[in-house]
This record gives sequence, structure tokens and C-alpha cells, in this order.
Amino acid sequence: MSTKAEIQQVVEKIEKILGGSGQLTVSINDPMIADIVPIIGRAEVRFEMAKAKIAISYPKGSNTIIISRIGSVQSAPKPKAKQEVEPTAVPQPKRTQHSYVPPKVAKDLIDVILDEASHVMWLTGPTQCGKTVLVHHITQKVGRKLYQINCRGDMGSEAFFGEKSITIDDATKQNKIVFVKGLVEQAMVEGLDADGNEVGEAGVLFIDEAAAMPAHVAIGINRLLESDDPRRTLVIAEDGGRIVRSHSKFRIILAGNTVGRGATSSESTVYTAQMDALDISLLNRIAVCFRMGYDRNVERHILMEKIGDDKVVNQVLKFRDAIRGHIKSGKLSSPFSTKRLVDIANMYRVFRDLGKAIFYTAFEQLLPEEKPIYNEQCVAIIGKDILQQFTEDNVDYL
Repeated sequence: MSTKAEIQQVVEKIEKILGGSGQLTVSINDPMIADIVPIIGRAEVRFEMAKAKIAISYPKGSNTIIISRIGSVQSAPKPKAKQEVEPTAVPQPKRTQHSYVPPKVAKDLIDVILDEASHVMWLTGPTQCGKTVLVHHITQKVGRKLYQINCRGDMGSEAFFGEKSITIDDATKQNKIVFVKGLVEQAMVEGLDADGNEVGEAGVLFIDEAAAMPAHVAIGINRLLESDDPRRTLVIAEDGGRIVRSHSKFRIILAGNTVGRGATSSESTVYTAQMDALDISLLNRIAVCFRMGYDRNVERHILMEKIGDDKVVNQVLKFRDAIRGHIKSGKLSSPFSTKRLVDIANMYRVFRDLGKAIFYTAFEQLLPEEKPIYNEQCVAIIGKDILQQFTEDNVDYL
């Protein structure tokens, strides 16, 4: 991880190299840039360069990089024949896959995971704000294997705690009953040998959508969380009461749109279907809770990487603010997440038409009474009546 001062030095060097040019192609072996090539691809560096209106792209199969001023357009040289050539748009980095910028809570979450004591963690935040992506990011950072379970109200306990199954014995070719371990046990014994000795890195159990956990599963999970002993114990009732002890570095993370108390406000009902509360005894086992949301700076960073045009990006962000304002005031109930912004940016890349991008990504998922509000904001912000533009009078939309 580079310091702010180091990142600023890199940005200043890139600006100096680019000078007054709108775009410059440089070999990665060029002495003036070779020393910073390994770090200019890092998310935090690209983020600061995006703020400075600079983009870096890597032509496929080439040992060069292209440095561009975001929003500038370079015209291709005209051929000798008198024919018009379309201007060549500045290549933008990560057009189909934006770079990841960890939220501020990432460092604190890592500190808790690496602590000697075993703390149960809960991540809460609205739909598609990046909770799952964050867990995948930090487990990779700390070198732990991740075991993920996604809860739903009608699921059985076998995914968690295992089940008996019938298989064919290789030697006798006869059917035999075996016990298939659930993900909880698999995560607990990660890094242990057959005798329970710690020989490798521990696993992390990630229970996503935990607020939707069925009651019969929550009872078993509650027993797993009862002790503060780093080597947690679980009795596998489905396998004759067999006792499993975990690696001492085994950790548990739960995540949900709520903190397991159900939707406690009208605003939270917009972002979750998890209306039922979990048992309070399970919730009391949670040691630390991290709250996440839609990071406005990260959203701008993503849009700049994907779109690269200041004017269009500002229109999208203004539209975002207007829609979320209506959600907070209770006029809209459909969520407007970071993922929705990513979808709009992707469709703008496809169509080069912001109105069409918003229409195709958002309108058909809205309630009928919400569509006029979206349309009003499109008229006010981007100057397009998209309901009129993209619906046909001669078609019956049944």
C-alpha cells in the first residue's frame, strides 16, 4: 500500500510526462516511467489519477501504456484521400471491469480478523453496496480460504451442517451411506490435519444474507457462537453427535441488509426483504458490527473509469442524487444502488446515449407510479423525455 505522498508523487510525474498533450503512448521500459509502472495499476493510484482527469490504459499484446487526459478527444490523421475519418476517442481504463476501491472499514475488519481472540463480525448495509465483494477482498488480503453460504428462508440445514448421502463403494461396488460435511465444518477444519493439529492457514466462514437465516439453522449457528474460545466447538447432530473443534484462527463473518432486527424503518424497507428478526441470543454473540453504504467518491471513481467524460459522469451523479433524495423522502421505494450506477455506465458504453442507458437498466424494474418521477428527473437533468422516446404508441404493453 502506497502512502498519500508517494501516490501524489506518481500523479505529478504522470502529469509532467503528459505535459500539454491530450494523449501519449509510452513504452513500459522507457526510463522516465519504468520505475512507476508496477504501481500505477493500483486502485488507489488510479483513483487519484482519475481525480486529476488522467487515465491509463494498456493496449492488448503491447508493451506500451497510453496516458490520456480524461474527456479529451484525439483526431486520427486524415488520409490523403479526401474522406472524413471518425475521431478516435481516448481509450479509457477498465471499461468492462472497474478497479476495486476498498471502503474505509476494510482495514478495521482486517484488524479484527487478525486479532488473537475470535470475534464474530457482522456487515450491514443496503443491497449491492459491496458487502460480499469486501469479504472476498479482505480474505484474499489476509491469505485465508473463504467458505460462503447464502441464506434464504426456505433452505435446509444440510448446506451448513452436512447430511448423510448414499454413494458406491469403490471396492465392493455396493451402496454405502456416507456423511457429507457441510460448509461450517469445512471452514472450521481448514488448516488442520487429520489429528486436529494446526498445519496451515485457517478458514473464514461467511454467512451472507444472514438476516434471512431460517430459525432451525440459527439454533445450530448460535451453539457455534456460544464460546469465546478461539477453537470453537460444534456438535454435528446429523453425524451421530460427532464433535468438531476448529482452527484457533477460524473466523466468522455474517452480513445482511439489516443487523438481524428486521426492517426497523421505512427507509430500510426499500433495500431489504428481510423483515423478520433473528433470535436475540444469536445477535448478542456478535462482537462487532460494520456499517456500509453507497460511497459517493467510489461511485464517481467507477463512472470515470467506465465513461471517462466529465459531463456525462456529472449528469449521472446528479440523477443519482435526485433519485436517492426521492427515496429518502418516501416518494420512491425501488432501490438505487451502486450496482445500478455500474449498469447505467455499462449501457452508456454500449449505446452512447444516457437516456437509453437509464431507460433499459432501470425503468422496467420500477413500480408504475415511480416511472413518472424517473422521467421527470431525466427531462430536468439530461433533457430527454425517455418515456416518450423509448416507448411506442402503436404497441400494447400488457
